[in-house]
Amino acid sequence: MRSSRNFLIAGTVYLAFMINAIQQNVDLWEIWIEYDQFHPEYFGTIYVHGEVSVDKNANSSFTKITGTNRRELTLQIPGKGDDFNTREVVYSEPIKNLNQYTSIAIYSGNELIGRFNDIEIMI
Repeated sequence: MRSSRNFLIAGTVYLAFMINAIQQNVDLWEIWIEYDQFHPEYFGTIYVHGEVSVDKNANSSFTKITGTNRRELTLQIPGKGDDFNTREVVYSEPIKNLNQYTSIAIYSGNELIGRFNDIEIMI
């Protein structure tokens, strides 16, 4: 299921798509690349934003996992323990070219909770 949300950045309205993930306890993920015309060495920045259940005592930030598939951005957050709450998480990374990543995989602990092949481009 896809829905959309408008963003206003520097006077320009952008449209980002939200895609429901694999697991039902993950409500919403937004993934987009924002073009940066003022940085000559990079195309822009990729953003991953969502809400996820994590252990109350764990750090709720993403860890980038480097694997064999360099075209997939693989991110991991701490797994959900017995005592958990829902938190908002955000990841961003400058990218050198538009096709640097063709998919994003998100893990909670060792469990895959989302894989996305559609990345919205905002120019």
